[in-house]
Amino acid sequence: MRTSFGPAGFTICGALILGAMNAAPLVGQHPQVDDDFPPSQSEVAVRDDGAVELHVVDMPLATVLRMLSLQGKRNIIATPAVTGTVTADLYDVSFEQALRAVLTTNDADFQIIGDFIYVHTRAELAALRTGTGFVTTRIFRLNYISAADVAAIVEPLLSADGKIGKSAAAKTGLDASAEEAGGDSVSQNDFVIVHDYPERLAEIANIIRQIDVRPQQVLVEATILRARLTDDNALGIDFTLVGGVDLELLGSTSVGIQNIAVGQLPTDRLEQFNANATTKFTDNVPDGGLTLGIIKDQVAVFIRALEQVTDTSVIANPKVLALNKQAGNVIVGRRDGYITTTVTETQAIQKVEFLETGTQLTFRPFVGTDGYIRMELHPEDSVGGLTAAQLPFEQTTEVTTNVIVRDGHTILIGGLFREVDTDSRSQLPLLGDLPGIGELFRSTADSVDREEVIILLTVRIIKNDAEYARFSAGLLEDIERSRVALRQSAMWHGRERLAQSHYRTAVKSFAKGHDRFALWNTQMAIHNYPRFMSAIKLEEELRQVREWDDDATVGRSFIARLVMRDQNVNVPIFGRPAPPDPERPAPAPSDETNPKHPGSNE
Repeated sequence: MRTSFGPAGFTICGALILGAMNAAPLVGQHPQVDDDFPPSQSEVAVRDDGAVELHVVDMPLATVLRMLSLQGKRNIIATPAVTGTVTADLYDVSFEQALRAVLTTNDADFQIIGDFIYVHTRAELAALRTGTGFVTTRIFRLNYISAADVAAIVEPLLSADGKIGKSAAAKTGLDASAEEAGGDSVSQNDFVIVHDYPERLAEIANIIRQIDVRPQQVLVEATILRARLTDDNALGIDFTLVGGVDLELLGSTSVGIQNIAVGQLPTDRLEQFNANATTKFTDNVPDGGLTLGIIKDQVAVFIRALEQVTDTSVIANPKVLALNKQAGNVIVGRRDGYITTTVTETQAIQKVEFLETGTQLTFRPFVGTDGYIRMELHPEDSVGGLTAAQLPFEQTTEVTTNVIVRDGHTILIGGLFREVDTDSRSQLPLLGDLPGIGELFRSTADSVDREEVIILLTVRIIKNDAEYARFSAGLLEDIERSRVALRQSAMWHGRERLAQSHYRTAVKSFAKGHDRFALWNTQMAIHNYPRFMSAIKLEEELRQVREWDDDATVGRSFIARLVMRDQNVNVPIFGRPAPPDPERPAPAPSDETNPKHPGSNE
C-alpha cells in the first residue's frame, strides 16, 4: 500500500499490518545462520527484547525499511527523496542503531515524532530542524567585493532548489575623454539575492561575512638615482709658417693672439718665392679653456687646451598609495604629442600619439598574510622629445620585475653602471708621429662618460589608518606652511599682503574686545582684497548684519524662491535681509555701523 501523508508529501513504506505476518519470520524468531558464512537469502528479524539481526545484499532501501517496519511493528514513513540500496550484516543491535546504519550509507536520517519515525535525506532533515523547511530569499549587500565574485563563490554552495541573482557590474576605469558618465548604472553598493533553504542561507552569510572585508593598502616609495660623470680633455696646436714675406707685410690680423688671418699678398712680392703652411687642429677643441698664441715674423703658433668635467645627479622619489591587487601608476614628467598617419587604399587617417617621459612608476601589489608583499613593478626614468621632423626619441632607464619584499623593507631592484672611454687623435700624416715635434702637427681628445642608475623600492602595509591619517594631515600642514612662507616673502606693500596684515590685526582686536578697531581693520582688509572671505565673515559678525544685494537678475534666486514657496517658507535669500523700504526714512547712522578712525579712542 502506498499513501501520501500530510502536506510534505511523505510516503508510507510500512505500517502495522497484522494480516501480513506470514510474509516474514515471526517476531522473536531467530534465523538459523552459519557463523562463518552469511545466509544465502536476505533476512530481517527482531526479537522480543528489541534486538535486530539483519542480513541483506543490494536490497532497495525502501524494502529494508518496510521489513523493519513489519518486524519491529514500528510506523516508518519516508519521503520520496530517500532512495538507495543496502548491503549489511547486523547482529544484536537496537532498532534505532539498525535503522541509522541502513540510512547513513544512503545520506539519510530519521526523527521520531510521537508514534511515527520519519525518514528524510540529510538536507531535508536540516531544513526541517531550522523550523520552517521552506525556501526563503535573502539580500546580501556588499561593501568591498563585487557581486560577480560573490556569485561565483556562492553558486556551488546552493542546493538543488537554490538560485542566485546579482546586481549589474559597475563601470570601472577613469577615461576623461569618454562622453558618457554612467547613465542609469546602479549607484548603490553591489548586492546579491540568494533564494535557498535557511541553513544554506546561514552558511552563505557566514562565508560572505568573512570575504567581504576591507582590503589592505600599501604605500610604495621608489627612489631612482641617476648619476652621470663626463670628463673631456682636448689639446690642439695650430702652426702657421709663411715663407718669403713677413706676416706684417701681408696685413695679417689676430684676435687677441688666438688665431691669425693672413691678408692679401702685396703685388711687389708676387714675383718672389712665397710659401704658406697652416694647420687647423685647434678647431677640434671646444671653445673655452686655455689658448696660447705666438706670432713672430713669419711664424705663428696657437695652442688650445680644455678639460671639461660634468657631474649630474638626478634623484626621483615618487610615492603612491594603492589597494591590494590593484594597479597603481604615477608619472612626473612631460607628454609630447606627435601625429601618426595610417594610409589605406581609400583614405589616410591621422591620429595624435603621446610620448611620456620623466619618472614613472607602475606597480601592482599582492599582500600576503605573513608580512610579505609580492610586487609586479615597472619603474622608469626617461628623457626624450621630438626631432625636427616631429619624430619621437627617448632615452630611458627602466626595469620590469616581479619580486617579494617584507613589509617596510627596502630592496634594490635595478642597478646599472656603464662607462664609455673615447680616445681620438687628429694629425698630419708622418709628421704627427715624429717624437717631440709631432705635438705641433696633431690634436688629441680624450673623454670618459660614466653613468650609474640605482632603483630602490620600499613597500609598507598600512596597518593603522588613524596613524596614516595623522601623518597625511601633518604633511598637508607642512605644505600649507610652505605656501604661507612663500606669500610672506612677497613685498609688504602688495594689496594682498596689506589685506592679510589688516585681517590679523582685526582678529587680535576682536579677541581683546576692541570691536570698533577690529571692524575698521576688517574693512581695510576687504578694501585691499574684496574677495577676502574670512574678513567678510568677520565683518558680518562684528556688525551683526548681512548686506542685502540687488543685482537686477532674475534667475539667480528664481529656483530658491520656487522651492521656498512650495515649502511655505519665507526667509531671506542667502540669509540676507530684504532691501529697505524706499518710503521709510533711513535710520540715523550709529557708531557701530559707521565707526570712526580707531586712532581716536584706542
